[in-house]
Amino acid sequence: MEARLAALRQDLEALQEDMRGLGEGVGEAAQERLREALRATEGLTAQAEDWTNENLGSLREIVREQPVAACLVSAGIGTILGLLLFRR
Repeated sequence: MEARLAALRQDLEALQEDMRGLGEGVGEAAQERLREALRATEGLTAQAEDWTNENLGSLREIVREQPVAACLVSAGIGTILGLLLFRR
């Protein structure tokens, strides 16, 4: 009986060590995934910023030429975003 209890204790200790190792491995994998996602986000942010800077001049011209239409489009987009974000 004592031998079985000792073997069971050893098995439980080994299981604890395995679980610690698994937890560390999962944590490392999650951190690496987060780093990859942040790198991808940085690339997308830079692309969006470049596109915005390239098209800002033409957008200003359109707003100056058609201010009423620009206001209506902005209000429509704001309404849609409001409905999507504050939907119950």
